[in-house]
Amino acid sequence: MPRSEAQRLQDMREACERIAGFLRGMDFTAFQADQRTMRAVLYDLVVLGEAAKGVSAETRARFPEVRWKAVAGMKDIATHQYHGIMLELVWETASVRVPELLRSLGRSE
Repeated sequence: MPRSEAQRLQDMREACERIAGFLRGMDFTAFQADQRTMRAVLYDLVVLGEAAKGVSAETRARFPEVRWKAVAGMKDIATHQYHGIMLELVWETASVRVPELLRSLGRSE
């Protein structure tokens, strides 16, 4: 069954919150050394991108500060360039952009 707009936004919020939890107390060196955390973060970046791709233009307009193409694009990088992912980009996205995204989307509808 297709996800509603509200469900997609909630999926995005929850993925952001999980990523923040995975990275709590970590720096880049620790992240780079922790395969489990790296993979968990990558999975939730895929969730974020997939949910973002399904959000309508009307809903996107309600959140103009969200860089929708960038969110969706990170999903494409994580899935299609799995063999050569630049960890620095993943770290930057997860540690800086994801918290910004969560603030933009708010904690609830």
